[in-house]
Amino acid sequence: MRRVFLSLAVFLAALSLIGLYGCGKEPVAEETAEEENHEREIPLRTLVQGSICEYGRFEQPATGGETGPAFLVLEDEEGLKRLLSLANLELPEGGVDFSSQVVIAAMQGPRNTSGYAISVVRAVQSGTDVRVEVEMVEPEPGSLTAQVLTSPYHLVLAEREDFLPRGELSFIFMDMDGETLERTAAEI
Repeated sequence: MRRVFLSLAVFLAALSLIGLYGCGKEPVAEETAEEENHEREIPLRTLVQGSICEYGRFEQPATGGETGPAFLVLEDEEGLKRLLSLANLELPEGGVDFSSQVVIAAMQGPRNTSGYAISVVRAVQSGTDVRVEVEMVEPEPGSLTAQVLTSPYHLVLAEREDFLPRGELSFIFMDMDGETLERTAAEI
């Protein structure tokens, strides 16, 4: 009887090990494919944000609406310098290390009153698509606002290593209602 119980115990232990470690199949490739296709949030960090810049005022004086929003993914120092120059923006100390980071920019465009704001709220990657959610605030109709030219902007940093997969990715900028604002591609 002891032998039967001992044999049964050995058999059950062997089944447990097979269940824990599998039958020699390599599930790693399947897990990697699943990991690349599920949604993952990309952590973002504000680089600079404000309500007054020169974006949209390059060719003629702003009257408060001739330039709409713009959304950019800046992959290199040259692109960032061009934007900073055109928008007359300055970055805080520390700068950007483009070997490990990218900049995502949202520029609302010139507005002729206060009460406007723009924020990059979050970025979510699914496969090669990155959905960037942007909140655009406008003053309530009839509300009392200062008559001042503004041009809200928000630049955020994302670490390249947080994107999976990497390579050429499609960035889809969307408002908080899920409406597509713009699509652009970037090499991450």
